[in-house]
Amino acid sequence: AELPWNRSSSELLSVKAARTQLEGDHYAMEKVKQRILEFLAVCQLRGDTKGSIMCLLGPPGIGKTSLGKSVAAALGRDFYRVSLGGVHSEAEVRGHRRTYVGAMPGLIMQAIKKCGTNN
Repeated sequence: AELPWNRSSSELLSVKAARTQLEGDHYAMEKVKQRILEFLAVCQLRGDTKGSIMCLLGPPGIGKTSLGKSVAAALGRDFYRVSLGGVHSEAEVRGHRRTYVGAMPGLIMQAIKKCGTNN
């Protein structure tokens, strides 16, 4: 099956919408929400989200996944969770060389394929 290189979801970058979504979905967490909104504001000022990456880091159960879902909803994007717990090899994330017998795409490429858009 083909990867969705020619199919993009629309760019709905609105800091106001993101603030509303984050406030509605998450109680407290003010510093984290503020940092996410600052990140989105910079993207909005630049007029581009390409090359922009935010990493959510922390122990299980503190809200990383739910924050990611909220940001995706605010931006009108599909959300796909890639769990790295139990991953023992870089090749599982990046994928194997095509010359390797039984080669498969990595977890990130599989997620892009399942979402059906390139962004």
